[in-house]
Amino acid sequence: MEYQHSSVVDPSTYETAGLCEGVPLRIHKTQETEDLGAIRGQWDWRTHVSPTVSKRYCGSLGPEYNFLSVAFPEIIPERMEVLAYFDEFIFLHDDVVEAVDQKEGDEQNDEAREACRLAKASRDTGRHLMVSKVSQQMLAMDPVPAAETLALWVEWFDKGAGRRNHTKFDTLEEYLEYRILDVGKMYLTGLAIFAMGLRIPAHEHELRSELCRPAWVALGLTNDLYSIDKERAAAAEIGEDHVCNAVWVVQQEYGLGEGEAKELCRQMTKENVAQYLQTVDDISRRTDVSKDLQIFIESVQYILSGNIVWTLGAPRYHPDRAHNPRQLDWMANGVPRRKAMNIVLENSQSLGVLESIVRAVGNILSGFVGTIQGLFLDVSKPSKRYL
Repeated sequence: MEYQHSSVVDPSTYETAGLCEGVPLRIHKTQETEDLGAIRGQWDWRTHVSPTVSKRYCGSLGPEYNFLSVAFPEIIPERMEVLAYFDEFIFLHDDVVEAVDQKEGDEQNDEAREACRLAKASRDTGRHLMVSKVSQQMLAMDPVPAAETLALWVEWFDKGAGRRNHTKFDTLEEYLEYRILDVGKMYLTGLAIFAMGLRIPAHEHELRSELCRPAWVALGLTNDLYSIDKERAAAAEIGEDHVCNAVWVVQQEYGLGEGEAKELCRQMTKENVAQYLQTVDDISRRTDVSKDLQIFIESVQYILSGNIVWTLGAPRYHPDRAHNPRQLDWMANGVPRRKAMNIVLENSQSLGVLESIVRAVGNILSGFVGTIQGLFLDVSKPSKRYL
């Protein structure tokens, strides 16, 4: 894998709590762009979805490390802002789904799923507006990986996205099967594909999922170690006596105290990280898989290191931490105007290119053909659209 947009961080300058041994930390060269996209997303959420965001809300940003900048350090720079915008939408959406009952949470996920599925301009609801801005921007930038990413996100809103946040899981095995769907298999896979413009052949998609399984387990366990207090409080607020978290499930299944349950989760995390590092080494030596699959597998290790470093410093999980001055300024006063995230659509030329691509990729774009055509045919002349 060739590294163009990131640099290695000195390991003496950050902490991993021993959960990510052997995985270097890389950071994107332009974290400011992530600030811009994420905070723009916060402002649009307040404007179009809900003006009353919880005072305790903190999303993807950290004072030193932002989530995408360290978890996806090789994002093509022009794609950072739109992905940061959508990622912040997801954090806001996740907090809502976590704080409401099952029925209302399902309705919120259904709405977001349909917005992703349609992938066209829509002002039906605030969520539709925000998601349609993202989908149009992505499809205009790079339609093939964008279409696959949107399809994965549709599946994620349908099967993950906190769909079983209110389920009382009896065993860790059962819980982890859901957590793989909820945390990585679809949402983060989609992010990585568009972030780096990958085109992994369809016949390798099942292999991709199999190879990444230990990474998603490690990621889910790491998140649960540090989100247990937040999720316990959310469960208590809606009167639930159980928590959708590995630590809580282990306590109940094995009759352990919280400290013992956390230690078991830590050990499992370390084992799965080690297993995934072996996978990265193995896949790099194979000659029977595509280059883009090799790039994808190598890149996922940075989600593991980036996530833990971000988590340990994130105001989202540490209420005593504050965002940096630039972030606080933009959160309070708005983001600066700039020409990022604009879409330039040339009707005839763009439509012709897209139709050729659609025919070439076949099933990957199944269901998106009419949507993509509609996106361009609805525009009567070349124009710019701003997210």
